[in-house]
Amino acid sequence: MKNDNRRKQVEQLMKQENSHKSGNTLWVLLFIGMVCMFLVMGLLCYSFVGMKKELQKNRQAAEKTETEISETISQMKEEIQNLNEKVLAQEQEIADYKKNDRVQGEAVQNPQEEENAMIGPPARPALSVDQLSPGQIIDSFQIQGNENMFFKAYEISEGDAVYNRIYGKSYYENENIGLQDLRYLKMLHYNFNHEVQVGEMIVNAAISNDVLSVFQELFAVGYEIQSMRLIDDFWTGDGDSSDSNSIDNNNTSAFCYRQITGGGNLSNHAYGRAIDINPQQNPYVWNSQGQLQWSHENASPYVDRTCGDPHVIVENDVCYNIFAKYGFSWGGLWSNPVDYQHFEKES
Repeated sequence: MKNDNRRKQVEQLMKQENSHKSGNTLWVLLFIGMVCMFLVMGLLCYSFVGMKKELQKNRQAAEKTETEISETISQMKEEIQNLNEKVLAQEQEIADYKKNDRVQGEAVQNPQEEENAMIGPPARPALSVDQLSPGQIIDSFQIQGNENMFFKAYEISEGDAVYNRIYGKSYYENENIGLQDLRYLKMLHYNFNHEVQVGEMIVNAAISNDVLSVFQELFAVGYEIQSMRLIDDFWTGDGDSSDSNSIDNNNTSAFCYRQITGGGNLSNHAYGRAIDINPQQNPYVWNSQGQLQWSHENASPYVDRTCGDPHVIVENDVCYNIFAKYGFSWGGLWSNPVDYQHFEKES
């Protein structure tokens, strides 16, 4: 009997202990569950914050891109507006051009003549060589019938625009020639694209009228000259190297206060009495020990004077004959050296 009671007590104690252990285990599991829940919530919060930052970053990038696109669109609209304004201005200019009456100033003798006077080709807008810039290309229609008005000589005065371009370069004070001995010329010529282009040149006053006549006749027959600018536009520091640079650019020029090629006496260019025409196609050559020599590589294809290029000057061609008509001699007839580009007229 005592044993049974003791056994029951033991069993009861064991049940209480197991119940206590089960309670502890439940609390542990509950604690672990709560910790896991907090960790999951923490991760979710971290992910949410990261996603929020990424979304904010993407939104800022999108706003920046949108702003740039808007600015680009605004610039394009402004450019389109400017182009439209230019087109409208050109259309208006053309319309005004067509409305000009070519027969303005003619007397009307009767109503029928007055009516007829309203019908006819449009007058060309007034165009003056004084307003044209060297190198400018103009429409041949603008000068048709008035070509001679675009060949003009000007005196050069100290302090004027031409003087300021040349002083200290192609011209400086000297005992041989002064400003009063020179003339600045504006003349038309056809370039190698056969466009009408404004040229310029400085020559001796004594031959300025002859030079104007020469280039008027060259223009009348459509003779092409690639470039006709003052040598000062090609200035490199001294007369010789600047002349070489002008030749490298196939520029037709005249006055430059310098010595002859190779040194020594003053060149006729220093007196404004020599003109070099299309120097690339018409090089300065010399014979050295039986071998022909020349200084500019761009002239190599034209040393052969039978190459057939229309800008190569040969005796009795149109360029030669027009210069000869006005008393110019040609360097292409010299023996050694031979200067195919060179025409000069001494006093």
